[in-house]
Amino acid sequence: MIAPVPRTAHLTRVLAGATALGCAGVLLVPAWRSGAVVVASVLSVLLVAVGTAVHRPRGAAWPLLGLMLALWGAGGLLVQDRGHLDAWSTGLVWAGQAVAAGVVAHVGRSAARRSERSAGDRLDLVVTATVLALVAAQLVAVVVAGRGDAGGVAVATVDVVLLGVLVRFTLTRRGLSTSSRLLLVGALLTIAYDLTSALHGRRLALPGEPAQVLGVSCVLVLGLAALHPTMTRAFAAETFARGRRPSGALLGMLPLVLVPAATWGVARVSGVPGLPGWTVPVTGAVVAGLCLLRAAAALRSSEHLAEHDPLTDLANRRGLERAYDERDPDVPHSLLLIDLDEFKQVNDTHGHDVGDALLREVRDRLTGAAAPSGLVARLGGDEFVVLVPTADAEPVAQRVLNHLEAPVVVDHLVLRVGASVGLADDESPDGGLLPLAGLLTHADVAMYAAKGAGGGRVAPFHPDLRSAVAHRYTLGGEIRQLLAGRAPEVGHLEIHYQPLVDLRSGRAVGAEALVRWRHPLRGLLSPGEFLELVNDNDLDSTLDTVVLDDVLDQVARWRDQGRAVLPVSVNLTPDSLREEDLAARVLASLARAGVPAPLLHLEITEHERLHEDGPASRTLGLLHEAGVHVHLDDYGAGWTSLDYLRRFPVRLLKLDRSVVSTVTGDGAPLVAGVQAMAAALDLDVLAEGVETPGQRDRLLELGIRYGQGYLFSRPLPAAEYAEGFLPPADADGAGAPPAGRPRAAVSAAPSAPAAG
Repeated sequence: MIAPVPRTAHLTRVLAGATALGCAGVLLVPAWRSGAVVVASVLSVLLVAVGTAVHRPRGAAWPLLGLMLALWGAGGLLVQDRGHLDAWSTGLVWAGQAVAAGVVAHVGRSAARRSERSAGDRLDLVVTATVLALVAAQLVAVVVAGRGDAGGVAVATVDVVLLGVLVRFTLTRRGLSTSSRLLLVGALLTIAYDLTSALHGRRLALPGEPAQVLGVSCVLVLGLAALHPTMTRAFAAETFARGRRPSGALLGMLPLVLVPAATWGVARVSGVPGLPGWTVPVTGAVVAGLCLLRAAAALRSSEHLAEHDPLTDLANRRGLERAYDERDPDVPHSLLLIDLDEFKQVNDTHGHDVGDALLREVRDRLTGAAAPSGLVARLGGDEFVVLVPTADAEPVAQRVLNHLEAPVVVDHLVLRVGASVGLADDESPDGGLLPLAGLLTHADVAMYAAKGAGGGRVAPFHPDLRSAVAHRYTLGGEIRQLLAGRAPEVGHLEIHYQPLVDLRSGRAVGAEALVRWRHPLRGLLSPGEFLELVNDNDLDSTLDTVVLDDVLDQVARWRDQGRAVLPVSVNLTPDSLREEDLAARVLASLARAGVPAPLLHLEITEHERLHEDGPASRTLGLLHEAGVHVHLDDYGAGWTSLDYLRRFPVRLLKLDRSVVSTVTGDGAPLVAGVQAMAAALDLDVLAEGVETPGQRDRLLELGIRYGQGYLFSRPLPAAEYAEGFLPPADADGAGAPPAGRPRAAVSAAPSAPAAG
């Protein structure tokens, strides 16, 4: 939808047209000039007052501009009344000039709020100052020769300085608003008026003189600038920060080279004495030389930008290629390819600003780890490389891991990111040197091997790794096809169900849904063999949706079979929890399947941080109100437990298997503490990974009521789980039998735990 144009914008256009017509009439009819000065003096002040009242700009610039116009108008009215300049009219005009200097100072302060000036910016200022100095000196020379008065020369000099500021601003800024353009036009008209009056030896034009047309038009245009809605941005810091591209700014400076020649030409043609003849060519040569330096600075800046990453200022791919080509061929070199673990989660959870700050901190740490012999570059995203002599490669790689282990604090957030590092040498199998592309490929293969081994480690390249990486790429493509549902030849997903049991009675009270991939060639794949690929391909949310729908359809079938259905827990990834419409989609899936909300439990993982201002709290709150239970999975393995308990409507804590495995030893006090806290918060506790009767008995002694693990049952296909744990609802002694009984056809003895 196109936003309506404010009324003041239309009014500005109408008045601009009226101003143009009026000025044309004043130029053609001398008798109108004195009256036009009176009208313009009053109307310009009113326009600034109305614009300021309606648009309410920040800062003092517009009130100062209105005061300047009022002082100038008062001086002009006195001249019209008395027919000549006197001390009062001159004083009022000089007071207005002082206020104008205040406006220019305000502009300077706004411009100073920009980022630090570059070398090119400083050279631009030097060029502008040199040209202004030449023009000012020429004017002074004219006065010394007897052509003009001191006051007129002073005013003209100030105007020339202002003209330089305007030229510099206009040539180096882009996207100026309508109000800013009107201000520039008004200022140029003011300068033209001042210079015209100075040439006649006066500060103001006398009644009836043609120069009054310039005076009328300049104050009216300045007033119109205040009336336009964009006046609120005219003096804003962001206006001065919106610069042109370096090439545009450089071309904009070239006309200044012509100023010395123009000054010399005017002096020769007019016959007005001025500076000695040699000064103008010398100044012109200086200006030309400075412009050449400016061009060289722009070229260096362009070369730097072409070979450096704009976010981190590290070398980019092109800069890395240059460094690789220029390395000493007699010194073996190695390449470290560094991929940040869990950077995507940080970026998605806390936003790109936090992610960018994290990347800059990683840059500093990598630079420190690579010093003094290594070159650090960023290829893009969260991938960095270090080019280093082979003799230093392993120590540098270890320092990289050590430097990245420490937490990073960004905006009071404590972030933890590790790294997977691939290491490759530049020597090719035939004894020659690898090109950079081949070296990057070897390092990439090694890096994926490091990630596949769990991350947080260095993996040297070996030819045998190629098959492993090829296998990974193949599976990645197949998992995309699998979740798109368009390629039955890549197999299908199966949901297995592991019972959650009452530790005292051994009866099942629910189940956790665990996904498996039935692959046509590789058999049944556990989550550990493909979930990382799902994450790498940004398919976490898609997998969650597929599993949730499959589970709800299965629960609906069990209900149709007349079984005593128990609640089923489904894991949700942070990607799903960050989606605004998750609650609506889950409730729609429940309604579609005809499954009551209390039969669905959702598990969120303690390892992943979720932004407090994000949708997760609202989503889980809505689902909780609808009857869906929320479990906190892997409790004790992360670092945000208490925060999660405060923010989310958690009903049950699932104690991580790493804690449960120590319950018969020194981990018992920790388990007892968790149970005491949960009891105080009216939460249940379930122990994951219970594998021995000793662990079960100790958990019972510590007050833990529920458990899950191979002691009771392995994860089972849907049919086996239903046969063993979901009897008909009207059967004698209705309810699930104790886990591990012969009816379930599963062993209660410990076995290798299933992943996920």
